[in-house]
Amino acid sequence: MVAFLAAVDVGQGPERLALLREAGRNAEGWRLAVDQPGVLIMVRGEAPVRTLQAARGWVIGDLYRAGRPVGAEPPSVRISQALPGVEVARDLCGHFWGRYVGLIREAGGGVLVFRDPSGALEAMRWQVGPVVMVGSELPDWLPAVYAPDLSIDWSAVARWLASSSAAAVQSGLAGLTSVTPGALQGMGGDELQLWRPDQFARQGVPDLGALPDLLDQCVGALASGSAAIQAEISGGLDSAILTASLAKVAGGKVREWINYHAADGQGDERLYARQVAALWELPLVEAVKPPFAVTPEALEAGAAGLRPGFTALDAQRDMDGAARALALGADRVFTGQGGDMVFFQTPTPVLAADHLRARGLGGMAWPYLLEVGRWTRRSVWSLTSCAFDARAAWPGEASVAGHPWMEGAGDLPPAKRAHLAHLAQKLAIHIDNQRSRVAEVVHPLICQPMMERWLAIPADQLTLGGRDRGLARAVFGERLPPAIRERRGKGELTGYYGRGVAASLSWARPYLLDGRLAAEGLIDRARFEQVLTPEHQIWRGEAYLVLTALTVEAWVRRWERAGRA
Repeated sequence: MVAFLAAVDVGQGPERLALLREAGRNAEGWRLAVDQPGVLIMVRGEAPVRTLQAARGWVIGDLYRAGRPVGAEPPSVRISQALPGVEVARDLCGHFWGRYVGLIREAGGGVLVFRDPSGALEAMRWQVGPVVMVGSELPDWLPAVYAPDLSIDWSAVARWLASSSAAAVQSGLAGLTSVTPGALQGMGGDELQLWRPDQFARQGVPDLGALPDLLDQCVGALASGSAAIQAEISGGLDSAILTASLAKVAGGKVREWINYHAADGQGDERLYARQVAALWELPLVEAVKPPFAVTPEALEAGAAGLRPGFTALDAQRDMDGAARALALGADRVFTGQGGDMVFFQTPTPVLAADHLRARGLGGMAWPYLLEVGRWTRRSVWSLTSCAFDARAAWPGEASVAGHPWMEGAGDLPPAKRAHLAHLAQKLAIHIDNQRSRVAEVVHPLICQPMMERWLAIPADQLTLGGRDRGLARAVFGERLPPAIRERRGKGELTGYYGRGVAASLSWARPYLLDGRLAAEGLIDRARFEQVLTPEHQIWRGEAYLVLTALTVEAWVRRWERAGRA
């Protein structure tokens, strides 16, 4: 819903922004928020644009301090004309949080771009002569003279296919440079990662009793700018935690509390969602998920953004959510997504390494190892062997190798590195989709203050009792129905999606095998010939592999057409 496009002329000479100014003025739904000599900032939606002190730049989007929205000008005494741009960005990152992008002017006339650590607001940068452009999208009204090179960066696309998390930090268009969440990007596209998760992982354990209040502050701040909210109650633990906080601090703004379930009963979580709603006396809307299907039209709709539509793999569900939010007049949609990463859900034997590294050999006498053994289906001896293996690592860590958020994390215990890797993977949660184009989709559990506070907690404490999200169950326990607090399983939809993929193979098989990814050698044709059969999808699965490839293929085709146009 919120989008922005900024242009800063860093050169000398005649006016270069007149054509862009005229196009922005005539663009439906957009407004000129800043119109100064050599500077234009245009926004769609209700995104505020604040001027930094000493005319050092602008902050686009929502900005909060101590859980409260700040005024028109961020109250910082440190920002001055003489302060280096990097210090201005550090001040923003250290004293504020939110859903924003900062444009910081350097004394020499250059422009630095800082993206908030949550990555909630998209930021891509390109340059046309002396005009620096930064935006969350490429609007169709953008005059061609200001457009970037739209040729495909095939090396980036290959990384997307290897790990969908790469799409959150790497642009697939050669003319665009993605700004990493928490990073300050310079004129040449070089980045300084100011917000580093490993630094918070080295801090002391916070006051655990204050964690619920922290979430309430964050939810209250994120709800403060909303007139009408739609909230999901999935029936899972993370959703229940979020629902409790939202009901407590902003329940009056919620127009609809909704639970989706499949018509065939697979993955049906209504029993648990009803208990959450009953505990907080909330009216629950139970909606049947639209039948899942993979269609060329749905893929095309998901390919419209600057990144592949990984948040719209279930396109029918995404479109239904968008239609419901629009009908309600909701300007924000709250979800509990991200909690599995922040609270640590993954069963992994490397938890034993963190435990013994913190407690020494005496930790072997603790029941924790037995509990982790039951959870991971490993013997204590196997866990102990893993704990003393200097090379021990969570296998998924390899998928974020080279990710800016993993910088400096090499000496952390392996389960804490896994925690950082989980958060890096989850940045893709903010990729836009149909629903986010009609309302702001908000994930409070993965906002900056929550990540910082929970990163400081050792992994073996996060998995208190040797179970997923054990500490979260304990600290939020009084807010949860007992059935959810003690629950060990969750709804499963693998077969539901597998059947949808199998039903689409008549067109999806040639779409991929004769498509652009295959032509560029980015997918293993022999493997996909086997995977793209009804028998494989029914008995072996791998629906996610197919959906990922289809999503990237559609994105490549869409942007190649745009480049030719």
